[in-house]
Formats: sequence, C-alpha cells, structure tokens
Amino acid sequence: MVVISPTELRNEQKKYLDLAEKEQVVIKRGKKFIQLNVSDKIHENELEEWVKDFLAIPEEYRCNPFDISPSGDVFFADKRNLAAIEKGRKDIEEGRVREINSIEEFRQMLGL
Repeated sequence: MVVISPTELRNEQKKYLDLAEKEQVVIKRGKKFIQLNVSDKIHENELEEWVKDFLAIPEEYRCNPFDISPSGDVFFADKRNLAAIEKGRKDIEEGRVREINSIEEFRQMLGL
C-alpha cells in the first residue's frame, strides 16, 4: 500500500494512477483516507462486495434492504439489525432509556 498526499497526486498524477492498477494507493487528506480503485467496469467492485456481504447473512435472517433503505445498505438486509433498531425505538418510547441530546447530559449521566 502506498499512502500519498493530495499534492503528491496532483504533481505525479499519471504515476499514481498507473500504480493504482498494480497496488493499493491511498490519499491521506487531513484525517481521512481516499482509496483509488481501478476496474474495467464502473461499480463492479462495490457490487461484488455488496453481494458477498449479503450472502454472509444467514438465509433465515435475510430480507430485501431496498424495501427499507433507498440505498440498499446491506445493514438493513439483516432482520437481526432491524429487530435491534425496533427494540431501541420501543425502549425510548416506553421510557426504559432516554435520549441524550448533548455532551453535558452525557457527562452528567456518567457522573463526570
């Protein structure tokens, strides 16, 4: 893996784009990392990753994530995740837990 700055990419664009075909090139911008992905087809890598993640969910827990989320995020394809969200919503609604709306409320809850 090669980690470069945006300036390095700008100054040596061809070098790093060619290199990205052979190894992982990551651009560090502030505290964030941007990966250069090379593919013959657009979004091919993302689709393969999504299918792999979807199939990793046991069949009895799978559902269509596009029924819940327009993005089809695979998180919403797992019925266990949906049950946890619903439980959290009910816990708040029934007063078993409360929302924390500020850092100060969080500190008070922890006794800090």
